[in-house]
Amino acid sequence: MEINYNIVSLIDTLGLIQGVILGLLLIIINRKKDKSTLYLGLFIIAFALNLLPTILEDLKITEFYPKYDLLPLEFIWLLFPLFYIYVQQISILPENKLKYWVLVPALLVLIIDTIVFFQSVDTKKIIEESLWYNLKDVLGLIFSYYIGFKTLGFIKKHIQELKDQYTSTEFRELRWARFFVGFGLLFTFVTLVSGFFDTGFYFLLIVSTINVMLLYWISVRGILQQNVQTLVSVSKEENTDNRYNRKAKSSKTEEVSKKLLQQIEQYIISEKVYIQPDLTIIDISEKVDIHPKRISGIINSLCNKNFNSYINSFRIEKAKELLSNNLFDHLSIEGIGKEVGFNSKSTFYDAFKKHTDTTPSSFKNNR
Repeated sequence: MEINYNIVSLIDTLGLIQGVILGLLLIIINRKKDKSTLYLGLFIIAFALNLLPTILEDLKITEFYPKYDLLPLEFIWLLFPLFYIYVQQISILPENKLKYWVLVPALLVLIIDTIVFFQSVDTKKIIEESLWYNLKDVLGLIFSYYIGFKTLGFIKKHIQELKDQYTSTEFRELRWARFFVGFGLLFTFVTLVSGFFDTGFYFLLIVSTINVMLLYWISVRGILQQNVQTLVSVSKEENTDNRYNRKAKSSKTEEVSKKLLQQIEQYIISEKVYIQPDLTIIDISEKVDIHPKRISGIINSLCNKNFNSYINSFRIEKAKELLSNNLFDHLSIEGIGKEVGFNSKSTFYDAFKKHTDTTPSSFKNNR
């Protein structure tokens, strides 16, 4: 037997080894109380093992040993569901919303593929050319896209809830996960379309390189990513919402809400709590003795803002005051941002632009 060694199979092999090692590392890290990397570790391992059938085909091993054809390691039904559950686990949204049912189709397909693998070589060839077997892969692709878009929607809800509880959302928004899912959907589409064309060696080389880079990048991001803890318990939220709903029937809720908003604003301005970079809705709630969900609802309804944007409005007003004052010319734009409570220059610029339609530098130059 003459093995067909090439750079593409070498890169894929490195990706396989790297993925299994990094995946196991993530599973070990999952033992810590503050991490939920079990499903990400399983995702990385499945992603890596998904390369094995391609490696055997590139090396022409399946040509000489056809019994190794149709290995039950093509996890098109499994990859996106595993990542979806991981995103659910680390998000701020309640754990009771976890949806493990997305793994059921993948497990059923895995059982079918395992049964097919242990058939005779002749039977496997017939199955491989059958309509139902190819339809299985098409349905798997459709299912993957469905779960992928479902994951993007979940991350969107996560960000919305996050901004109703935190002012410092950097590294909590799961932007890397959103990018990965979006890129994964695009990458899957490109590789699918490429099957209808003679793409050549360099395309395969690029695909293999991207796979290895993705495996490493997502593993590092998973190690660095902490769980985003919700600041409001579900039971307390439900009980409080019910209490305020009953109250709404017996009082002028808008007048009550306006008075509570004045109380909240008075505390924020008098104590200048907005300059605290890691200020949360719980910090406000404990001082004004109003339930955090009530605060969030008042801000959303009366100010048409989430908690994050609401606090940033105080910070921007203070920043405008400092930028207009010559006594603070010794401070850089980043320094002004930190003075008013922003953790980074980029978040300061983004918030300032959103509230004023101009940048801090332009505002300072035009004072």
